[in-house]
Amino acid sequence: MEQGMEKCRVLVTGGLGSIGHILCARLIREGYEVVIVDDLSVGRKEFLENLPGVKLYECDVADNRGLEKVFGESDVGAVVHLAAKHYIPYCEEHPKETVRVNVVGTLNVLEAMRQHAVPRLVFASTSSVYKPGERPYQEDDSLEPVNVYGATKLVCEEAVKRFSPQYGVAYTILRFMNVYGPDDLVHHVIPEMVKQARSSDVIKVGNTESKRDFIKSEDIADAIVRCLENDVARNNVYNVGTGKALSVKEVFDALCKAANRKLVLEVDETRKRKVDPPVLHADISKIMRELGWQPGKEFSLEDSQKQDFGLHENLICRIRHGSSRRHSAVQQEIS
Repeated sequence: MEQGMEKCRVLVTGGLGSIGHILCARLIREGYEVVIVDDLSVGRKEFLENLPGVKLYECDVADNRGLEKVFGESDVGAVVHLAAKHYIPYCEEHPKETVRVNVVGTLNVLEAMRQHAVPRLVFASTSSVYKPGERPYQEDDSLEPVNVYGATKLVCEEAVKRFSPQYGVAYTILRFMNVYGPDDLVHHVIPEMVKQARSSDVIKVGNTESKRDFIKSEDIADAIVRCLENDVARNNVYNVGTGKALSVKEVFDALCKAANRKLVLEVDETRKRKVDPPVLHADISKIMRELGWQPGKEFSLEDSQKQDFGLHENLICRIRHGSSRRHSAVQQEIS
């Protein structure tokens, strides 16, 4: 593996979010110093308790003056830009705010990096930039987003690609698939199902057949660190997923096993999204080949580490992907 930058101080925007705090903990373990920018609109300040030595700036990335203060005081060597409005229904209802945070915020980060000669950027993008299709997305596929969130991220990708060389910044764009983990702070499908299961035996969803590529937040953090530490990743774009798609129904089945309860899955027309691609999953051969990264081997629902979902004590439910996606083998471990 060709080695990249030496250990330095890394600024993580959105560092107290679902991915951010896990990434920050990983960076600390790897020997990096960490500075966090987070406006705490979603992020949780209590995550700092497990991030020793981290400096928090409570700041909106769309606040140019606030960012100038951060960069002026921090002497960072790299930026991981995670901060964004990303819950698709919210973005659809609040397009102006989404553009302000996602697009203006990213331009502010790029400008601050230019002014302070910060040489390295890892930018968090999304599978939503792709034109919907049935086959796994490859990095050079057509980019035709169908929602506000994807459109803002595509604008940001273009800005990163065009401005970074002029600013002396080496970039990596990572297109995340559907990220999940024990601290998901937004009502995505998995935490929403778990939330409903706490108080009801009926789980309501908008669509049972749509398929998504669910990737662990810990695997995302690992991919980001590999990008920072590998020169091959400079000025490059990678998908980050598992390469396998699970339907909402399969996730529901895993939840039933985990809870050791008989639950009912119900379609609620009010929960249907106006635009809902039937399948979103990644071809991850490029990042595996070039960076030696690979995801965890299994999809899991787990509540034994950081929060009590109120389903069953100390449970882990795993869906192991076999050769057939239709007939995933389900394993339950209760300790």
